[in-house]
Amino acid sequence: MPQMLAVYLRQDDTISLLGSVFLKVLCMQDEFAAALELHRAGQLEAAARFYETVLTRDRENAEALHLLGVLSYQRGDSGRAVELIEQAVGVQPNNPTFHANLAEAYRTLGQLERAVACCRAALKLSPAYPEALGTLGAALQELGQPMEAAEHLRHALRLQPAFAEAHNNLGLALRDLGQFDEALLHFRHAVELAPTFAPARSNLGQFLLDRGQADDALLHCQEAVRLRPDLAPAHHNLGNALRSLNRLPEAKAAYREALGRDKCLVQAHASLGQLLQQEGQFTSALVPLKQAVKLEPKNAQFWECLAECHTEREDYPEAIRCWERVLALTPDRADGRLGLGWALQEEGRLTEACEHYLAAATLLPNSAAAPFKLGWLHEELGELSDAENCFRTAMRLQPDFAPPYARLATLKRGRLPEDDRAALEKRLEDVQLDQGHRAGLLFGLAQVLDAHGNYSRVADCLRQANALTLELQHGEHQYKPAEHERFVEGLLQAFGPDFFARTASAGRRTRRPVFVFGLPRSGTTLIEQVLASHARVHGAGEIGLARKSFEAVPAALGRSETPLAAVTHLDHVSIQHLAGQHEDQLRALGGAAERVVDKMPENYLYLGLLAAMFPDAVFVHCRRDLRDVAVSCWMTDFRSLRWANHPEHIAGRFRQYLRLMDHWRRVLPAQIHDVSYEETVTDLESVARRLVAACGLDWDPACLTFHSTQRPIRTASVVQVRQPVYTKSVERWKNYENHLANLLTALPQ
Repeated sequence: MPQMLAVYLRQDDTISLLGSVFLKVLCMQDEFAAALELHRAGQLEAAARFYETVLTRDRENAEALHLLGVLSYQRGDSGRAVELIEQAVGVQPNNPTFHANLAEAYRTLGQLERAVACCRAALKLSPAYPEALGTLGAALQELGQPMEAAEHLRHALRLQPAFAEAHNNLGLALRDLGQFDEALLHFRHAVELAPTFAPARSNLGQFLLDRGQADDALLHCQEAVRLRPDLAPAHHNLGNALRSLNRLPEAKAAYREALGRDKCLVQAHASLGQLLQQEGQFTSALVPLKQAVKLEPKNAQFWECLAECHTEREDYPEAIRCWERVLALTPDRADGRLGLGWALQEEGRLTEACEHYLAAATLLPNSAAAPFKLGWLHEELGELSDAENCFRTAMRLQPDFAPPYARLATLKRGRLPEDDRAALEKRLEDVQLDQGHRAGLLFGLAQVLDAHGNYSRVADCLRQANALTLELQHGEHQYKPAEHERFVEGLLQAFGPDFFARTASAGRRTRRPVFVFGLPRSGTTLIEQVLASHARVHGAGEIGLARKSFEAVPAALGRSETPLAAVTHLDHVSIQHLAGQHEDQLRALGGAAERVVDKMPENYLYLGLLAAMFPDAVFVHCRRDLRDVAVSCWMTDFRSLRWANHPEHIAGRFRQYLRLMDHWRRVLPAQIHDVSYEETVTDLESVARRLVAACGLDWDPACLTFHSTQRPIRTASVVQVRQPVYTKSVERWKNYENHLANLLTALPQ
């Protein structure tokens, strides 16, 4: 998550900062005197009418023009203020106050160069004019010239030591110059001199927050909001203080209050989006983050937040687009290279991903992040020796960085050298270790211990690892068993005999798709690898196309309801449309291959739609002893599987899987080819021949040497399928019959 966004306020938008104009009034006609008295009393509407009366009689009354301009500024109309004060300057060009106040009006309009010019004109007329020096310093600070700004602000304070606004603005300039202790001193002076000056309060609070003093910061931010509840940036900074103290609901309310006061406060949009991401509400976070990049399209940090949000939602095409914008704005941003590389890797664009990882390694030669990502990439490509070298490079560069230790342990397992195991366990002793990294190390250590037969300690590692992982899940990443059960119930109702009778002959008559599905760790990757070794078959990997097609149902029908509700409205036209989109993507992935394996364990959820779209497709169901599946899931550090970290979630998921598969066998108008994991590893040739025949292809002996096939593999079985079949995983659950009794006894029979 990028750092918290601060909003520092410059000099206050009040008339008190425009100079002591009232004391300089010379013309005291009745109307003017009345206007002035009303203006002083804050009755701006009435005062404006009297000023206008004066100007009706005398269009060149400089003081009336000037003060009506000041009043316009106070009412938030800086454009009108500029117009009127410029007329006053035209009448009295030698009045320094007019030039100084015109400068402030220009500054609030963002016309900073003009503001600087007006300040310099005022100072030429009156060199010892602290207000003009203060506005000049503020404008130069906003122009990114903090050194010159500080020079003028110091001059203003020599002339007027109790000038609170100048102390505030000097604090800003010194902060930008990295002179933090002195900046804090001036923020404190501003608050001491003007305790009711809300911008200084808010700035002091935000500055203390930036220095890690959240409790003290909160008091000043709260006081700033109390003093000026209309000040949107003050609400934003209060949100920052609350968020740093993990008071997230209050922080969210503060950010929304800021946006209620100023819909264009871009930092508030971005901060709200970041907070929603922190809560795991990634879909909701998209709205404010998209608004932030719309308001400030050249802000790379905002694009990075949006890219990370799309990545969390596993919407990698959108993440790629956002990361590309980050790099277009900041080509040397190493985090942008790593983020784009990961999104490309998830989309299977491995060559491009590698290029960005290598670029990141050049930008950050002493960082472990790039070699770690490269190691993961080599692992997927089956280049296991290169993967190991990358992980070891990462460990050498940053010995305290935990992920390479975990990944190396998972890669080597029983072949992990004792020194590496000791180093891993040493990392686990660090009480400050990030919980996610600790869980990864425990999963990796469990794989090593399992290979050595230390099953009791494996069980203890897994208990801790899964508990930590479960604790880290929140928001959209939290598994909700009842929600999944309702989804399955909806599938049972929607895809019944009536649906298939109504949609018969609606789909595409093609045998190109081969759908492989089953529970995770049931052998789906092995079966895909066997089929992909055939010369006429392409293995597309876990592409998630079935879910995408299902989620596209409402759009295909022009409806706004949920996919499950829209399914009942599917007709021949919409099914043909969905099937065409799905097949186009398979063709793009598989090229000229006659068969493309669309493999995803949870394709079983979408068999109803898949069979309607492709009635002639091959449907391969991978089955395995549920006890072995459960133990394997419990031992695996999944990136996006949310239900594998709690015994009851695993058992409930298995029950819904069995329930749904029983339903598909009864109603699906297509043959389901069941493949047993246990038979596959004991009699590979028989199983492989049956599958090849089911695909309508001639036998290819390469299917038996699947472990030699070079293709990317992105699943937890990446190491296993690089080896010939082995049977040691059959009845593996017996090793844990006593140690994982709570998991095994919860499973459906």
